[in-house]
Amino acid sequence: MPALPRCLAKSLLLVCTALSLASLNVVAQDVAPQDSDLVRRWLSVSLKHAQDYDIRPKDKPDERFTMLPQAVFRHSQPVRGDDIGAVYLWVDSNARPAAIGTTFAYTIEADRRRIVHEFHSLADGPLTADWRGKTQWLTKGAGLEWKPLPKAPVADANLATRTRQIRDIARRFSANSIDEKDGRWELRLVTKPIHQFVIEKPDSVWCGSLFLFCQGTDPELILAIEAKKQDNGYFWHYGAASFTDYGLSLRLDDLEVWTAGPRSTGADRLHWAGGVAIEALPDK
Repeated sequence: MPALPRCLAKSLLLVCTALSLASLNVVAQDVAPQDSDLVRRWLSVSLKHAQDYDIRPKDKPDERFTMLPQAVFRHSQPVRGDDIGAVYLWVDSNARPAAIGTTFAYTIEADRRRIVHEFHSLADGPLTADWRGKTQWLTKGAGLEWKPLPKAPVADANLATRTRQIRDIARRFSANSIDEKDGRWELRLVTKPIHQFVIEKPDSVWCGSLFLFCQGTDPELILAIEAKKQDNGYFWHYGAASFTDYGLSLRLDDLEVWTAGPRSTGADRLHWAGGVAIEALPDK
């Protein structure tokens, strides 16, 4: 679709950033009411790692996706380790999600932690991601497989009504992960979206939201809901993305509609994860 004028695109981005930060203020309470100095300092390392990414559409290398200035979610993983990390979002000129990533650190010895990056494409086509001058991730296709949502109303013209529609749709989904011993873990839907956007002059897509399914406070599955043009109106569609090394199952109205296998990551795949460094906290 044609790019928005710079001033309008910037305004939309600021609005969506504010919505994402509002979500962060809610979900951060799941992590800790008051962060310890250790957590705050490792989160600053996480942010710096994310800021050093340059993510672009592969077929439009002169364009660059914009990273929202603050994390859209923070997480820990008490079940499988002592991770400290945060989730970040990169968007296009319409503030529509293009890539989601987390940078987190877990202890390997004393005060040294391994820092891991994990990403999934949300873009409509291939993208490339460079980190500190080196290409880390290069995808080959669209990040999500979109499916029309059955038994859903047409996207409403009223913003408040549309917001209720999206949340009602999200609650129709449930999910679980499957560990390496075939253990089943029910995932928790975070009912407040981590990001919302509305395109002022829509073409094929009008608006949408991103939701997380978590194990504790660790995001495991991304659920995207968008209003897409179809016939004479905009109708709701959904797409899912893995954010874990476990297997996943997503259900709609208790019927399985999407699955992902374990460890489905790779530097040329839609889902990539890898350890990039071992670091100790720098001096205060």
